[in-house]
Amino acid sequence: MNSATPKVCILATHHAYQFMTVRRAYFENVRSLIEIHAVDFIAEESSDSIETYAQKIANIKNIPWRNVDLTRKEREGVPDVNPLGIGTQQDLDLQIFREWVWVIRTAKAMKQSALLVCGLAHLTGLGEKFLSLGFEVETHVYFDRTDLENLENRLESPGTQS
Repeated sequence: MNSATPKVCILATHHAYQFMTVRRAYFENVRSLIEIHAVDFIAEESSDSIETYAQKIANIKNIPWRNVDLTRKEREGVPDVNPLGIGTQQDLDLQIFREWVWVIRTAKAMKQSALLVCGLAHLTGLGEKFLSLGFEVETHVYFDRTDLENLENRLESPGTQS
């Protein structure tokens, strides 16, 4: 692609890796992606009240970082079919709206290359939205192999599932 084409690297992960589960490989992934893509802005699906590991890396590297998700106040004005988050239902319209907000906020804040860290469920939706706007997009998923093995070892045997 043309060097003038804006670039975004999307790193999707389980939210626990963003701020509470310490994994050296996660830090190395974030740091490497910043360097490989010459990132000038880091966007994150996060909370204003929690400092994330990507935010700490951004501070060390002197790169602007922003939580691009809706604030609690902004969220109050957006309809949600499951506002209490009970059960497994997700409001697709809400998620699509949130992703467009992230895309717009990221595009406005970056110069040429951004890293956007988000939850696993948003990887393809975000990638598709950035592509539709003419961005060069690279996607990554981080899930620690040890954690995956721990999950696999906890699976119930067939016939015992509830």
